[in-house]
Amino acid sequence: MKKGTWIMMVAVFSLLLSSCATNPPLSNTSGTQQPEVQGDWPLYSIEEMLNGKTDLIVLALVDSVTKEKEPQIAKLIVEETFYGEARDSEIELYQTTQHVQPGQKYLLFLSYREQVEQYVVSDGLSQIEYNNDKLKVRVKGIQGDYTVEQFRKVMEDQT
Repeated sequence: MKKGTWIMMVAVFSLLLSSCATNPPLSNTSGTQQPEVQGDWPLYSIEEMLNGKTDLIVLALVDSVTKEKEPQIAKLIVEETFYGEARDSEIELYQTTQHVQPGQKYLLFLSYREQVEQYVVSDGLSQIEYNNDKLKVRVKGIQGDYTVEQFRKVMEDQT
């Protein structure tokens, strides 16, 4: 084999190895990170939410979830309603991604879907965990960290 061909093969092989080593993995197999928003979710402002993009804004406790994850159906106990009127004090949430966890409280911006007779989150920022007595709201127009009382006041000012 000629010396030039040998050098070319080594160069190509080195290039292939270096490109494999520098590319990040396609999926996260460690389970330690989870993207904030998966898929092509719309992102609405509070003004858009209150003008037809959401039916209900509630603080709810997740009572239970189905074992199936596609879709996951969560039974929620509505603790406080900030906007709209829940169909009952217990409602169902239909989810295919970003699943809620049993025993956790969430601030939820929900839309009712007649086809499934259940609620779905209104957009990519509509599911906010209630942790340490705080709500970290990222909806445009009302972004901020709130207690429930502070968020209630913000919503009263919006409606």
